[in-house]
Amino acid sequence: MTIADFKEKIDVMFPCRWEDDFRQDINATFNKYISIVSDLDDIKPCVLSDIKTLCDKIIKVLNLYYDGRKSDAFMLFSSIMNGEAEEKGLFSSIGGIIINPNELYYRARERKNGENFSIQDMFHIPLNKRGLVSTQRYSSLGYPCLYLGNSVYSCWEELRRLPFDNLMFSAYKVRYAFKVFDMRIPNDSDYYTEKLDQTIRRLPLVLACSFIVRKSSDVFKPEYVIPQMFVETIICNNRRITQIQKSPIDLNVIWGVIYTSTHVSNDFPYGKPFMENIVLPVIQSNNPSNYCYCLASLFDISQPLCYEYESMKDYAFRMFKKGDKKKTDEEKIKEQYEQSKMGYLEEKLKNAHFGTLNHIVIDCPDEGIVLDSEGTPVSLNIRSNVNYTIS
Repeated sequence: MTIADFKEKIDVMFPCRWEDDFRQDINATFNKYISIVSDLDDIKPCVLSDIKTLCDKIIKVLNLYYDGRKSDAFMLFSSIMNGEAEEKGLFSSIGGIIINPNELYYRARERKNGENFSIQDMFHIPLNKRGLVSTQRYSSLGYPCLYLGNSVYSCWEELRRLPFDNLMFSAYKVRYAFKVFDMRIPNDSDYYTEKLDQTIRRLPLVLACSFIVRKSSDVFKPEYVIPQMFVETIICNNRRITQIQKSPIDLNVIWGVIYTSTHVSNDFPYGKPFMENIVLPVIQSNNPSNYCYCLASLFDISQPLCYEYESMKDYAFRMFKKGDKKKTDEEKIKEQYEQSKMGYLEEKLKNAHFGTLNHIVIDCPDEGIVLDSEGTPVSLNIRSNVNYTIS
């Protein structure tokens, strides 16, 4: 089987669905994936062996969880990501990807009549309001995470298509580069470059985290078990780093996950390039300011805007022009998106006023720094947007 055929077979597997028994159906999904990989031309035996082992371990994690042994399930999953003994984990063997400065992401909130939002209102749920934090795909009850979409359209779909004019949006402009683990549906470059082996190795985990929620009203959602353990592993890793080594300013630290939404719809032509989300769990879970300075330091945040008000201010309505045969399908879809409500609002957000939440982040372990007997100075990196005094 050629790479092109392989890509086509993988693409149709997303988003994943299950019918009767989640564990049986995810196992069937893995078997289908292994069969597809086995038919790939020149597949390396070690790669095929690795994905079989990974699939078996993920099934074992689910079985332990269903058996009530959640601690054992988490320990096994953590070993999958971090490795054990001589065996590398996925974090080191696959690594993360860099989110670069000036990249733009978006966040949305529903606006009630008469409500005005500040940029802080558009940040993660405050630490003193954990009771509002519901279970989501990559986050558990009571632990705030910052969810961002790579487009206004993605945010709208994630909010289950609430009335668009009732939503407030802010743009997030990246200030400092940071690393996340790539859980997106692979794109063309992931198949036709040296990244192919890594793509094949990580796809079982991507599949396990890409099942559509079958019963949204259920309190327990089996589709969330693996994604939530994924983020819990990141939280535990980062907590150890901040306590005994260094702050998560380090570019080698994985802050969160970037993934493709399961809410991809045929109603709109934009597709998966417009449906990428980032989730970042808070690093400082007990900050007296009730938000995480570490996450705040990563972004400039625009003033919140809504389409209803902005379109009322702007009388220069734009029309989508058809028929430029010289443009590729991708260019036509991009232009169509730019003329939609979502694209219109994104353009407004890019030119809105940006601010930064007050923060100070010191590249220093929680346990402090011990100077040598000669008192040799130690350099520390500090990020802050306010004046500060060290005493």
